[in-house]
Amino acid sequence: MRLVAICDILGFKNLLKCNPLDKVVDDTIGWSMRALQQAIDRGSFPSKVPRKAETQISKHIGVTWFSDTVLIYSLRNDDQAIQELIMTVGWLIFGTMLYGPRIRGGISYGEARIDPEKSIFVGKAIADAHCLERRQEWSGAALTESARDRIPEDARSGRSADWWVIPYNVPLKDGSTISTLAVNWTRGKHRLDWRLHWSEHVDDPTDADCQDKPEICRKFLNTKAFHEACCRHCNPLPRIVA
Repeated sequence: MRLVAICDILGFKNLLKCNPLDKVVDDTIGWSMRALQQAIDRGSFPSKVPRKAETQISKHIGVTWFSDTVLIYSLRNDDQAIQELIMTVGWLIFGTMLYGPRIRGGISYGEARIDPEKSIFVGKAIADAHCLERRQEWSGAALTESARDRIPEDARSGRSADWWVIPYNVPLKDGSTISTLAVNWTRGKHRLDWRLHWSEHVDDPTDADCQDKPEICRKFLNTKAFHEACCRHCNPLPRIVA
């Protein structure tokens, strides 16, 4: 039994359509791999793209890339490994809020056969994480029911500083929400005056933006709402939505 996370780079198809492949690989994929390395070791931001061996230095989690998708998986079924995976996803998402391409993730718990040397990555937990990742309409990460139940009961309230999870009504693409635990990336340290901005010139999308790019606008506004509702750093008494 493992906890697994599937994280995708948002807007990747458009990046491929609008940019040379070398630029996508060097800038988008390269930057995301550097952000992942920082999320794992919590050190300074890497100056270059890490080698595969460097992204396997954690004693608690393993990672592998598939195009614009990263699979993060616990190496053991204990609370320390589970907690480390959640925090790594949180730091990865937080890093993309400041710079670079945004990330969306799904996290599940269950059976998974993972053998990096034989390139075997299969199991219900991986499939469930992928399905949940695709359903969400924001930049963030939600937990399936199985993953939520694997989190220690005293950590599910969202008030434990050691566990980067919080109860939340996660927005879905069909306009509904799912009440579950979300990864609380707002625990990443940032300035009190920091806010998500639509562009350099306006805080929120205009009416024209919402007509031209409705899906992108909804993702942005849902992500911004999560920060405003859940960030204890910017708001000492945030409202927990669940």
